[in-house]
Amino acid sequence: MVNNNSTIDAVRDTAENLYQLLGLMFSQFKEMEPGQTESLIGLSFELASQISSWANAEEKRRNG
Repeated sequence: MVNNNSTIDAVRDTAENLYQLLGLMFSQFKEMEPGQTESLIGLSFELASQISSWANAEEKRRNG
């Protein structure tokens, strides 16, 4: 889980996980059940939110 104090390596790994998850969803969306699709979209939003929050905090740290 990425938080505002995570390292760039943790954020990179989370971004890679998000990329892989979205790739899997894209390639398999026709075979997935609606509930599965909904859960995976929720997970994707959570991962994206963690990355975005970290980026915002990092920008504040760098720019004061």
